[in-house]
Amino acid sequence: MGLEAEILFVNPDYLKRLTNLSGAVDDDRIVPSVIIAQDLQIQQLLGTKLYDKLKAEIKAGTLTGVYLALMDDFIRKATAWWTMVYLIPNLYVKMDNGSLVIRTSENSISISEGDLHREIERARQNAQFYSYRLVQELSPSSFPELKENTGQDLQPTGRTYFQNGMTVSGLL
Repeated sequence: MGLEAEILFVNPDYLKRLTNLSGAVDDDRIVPSVIIAQDLQIQQLLGTKLYDKLKAEIKAGTLTGVYLALMDDFIRKATAWWTMVYLIPNLYVKMDNGSLVIRTSENSISISEGDLHREIERARQNAQFYSYRLVQELSPSSFPELKENTGQDLQPTGRTYFQNGMTVSGLL
């Protein structure tokens, strides 16, 4: 029995068009960061029920109306930039034969650790902006799933602001 394919809110082509990610980066290096961004950041903003509904509708090909607009106008951009926050370090460092190595190419030089952190922070600032916009758009009257989370479900973050690189949130 094989693993079920993960439903992605953004694909590698979208990331390459929206960000400065090179077309030469292999898709299989991008997808794990998309999954992490969705699970750790986007699910927290949407709550489990809305997150699962969107994934189910994408899988079924039935995403329409306010849900499609939310996805196209807000969720995809936030997901893309959170993906970059997680992807950039993985483009710099690679696990190879049981050890961590810094990736290099014949035609390039590696950036400094300070440059790496600056690029991550730039991506984080973009991600935080789009996350803030996403949270502003969420309304229980338009998305009743926001109030349907119970038990082990993640409750949606209702207010989000950022200070000194940290996210400060409150519930709806």
